[in-house]
Amino acid sequence: MSSFLGEVRGHQLTIFFSLALGLTWLAFIPFYLSHGESIPWFTFGPAISGFTVAALAGGWGAVKTILASMVKWRVRPIWYLVAVGLPFGTQLASIVINPFLGSAEPSWGNIPAFSEVAPMIALYAVFSGPLGEEPGWRGFATPHFLGRRPALAGSLILGVIWAIWHLPLGLLGDLSLYSTINVVLAGIVFTWLYQNTGSVLLAILMHVSHQNSVRFLAKVFVDGDYIQQQWLGVAIWAVIAVAIVAYYGTESFVRRPAKRLATAWILDR
Repeated sequence: MSSFLGEVRGHQLTIFFSLALGLTWLAFIPFYLSHGESIPWFTFGPAISGFTVAALAGGWGAVKTILASMVKWRVRPIWYLVAVGLPFGTQLASIVINPFLGSAEPSWGNIPAFSEVAPMIALYAVFSGPLGEEPGWRGFATPHFLGRRPALAGSLILGVIWAIWHLPLGLLGDLSLYSTINVVLAGIVFTWLYQNTGSVLLAILMHVSHQNSVRFLAKVFVDGDYIQQQWLGVAIWAVIAVAIVAYYGTESFVRRPAKRLATAWILDR
């Protein structure tokens, strides 16, 4: 048993990513067979994997660290504005710019009323990724990466794996090149948010905002105009990612002396 735990401690990221992909893709099978009509339990793969590896490698203390980050709400108010407003503002900016590049005018009446949208957003927050993904990607993987690599390199690697994690959605026609690139770019922005707050709660809020801004605001366009608007959104996310790197550098994404958020129980070699 001790040798097994030693292997887990020495290869935490490898085991985490293997579990996250394996559990997710296995749990995706019934969702696929239902043609996307069943509860998407597969979205909890990263969280389950993160808590499992944390428990094996660091015991309750490691699990408690992730849980604490999920309820960490005492951060500077500006970061709440960033978490919720940045994805929303990016989507809104791409909508405003789109007609200048030849699209039809946005049909704002296509967006459902807030009273209809609010309960749907709450359900999507739980079952469509934010709650099931962020404890794994940000709560577990990001501290490990940043304990061993510069923030930019770690973010890009995690972003690519995060994009690969989404591949089964292609079987349901719910995957595109622009959304895949967006995930990789978002990996940089999410790391920046986490580095400056240490809060998975804020990452969950940003995930909710990003996902539902696309889901509901983008209804103002259809067909080619919709695709063009989504590519504009990707371009804006790219500008944001470049601005973060240009201003903060590649090492930590913070202006203060680099604070290692990786905790003492991280024992990767």
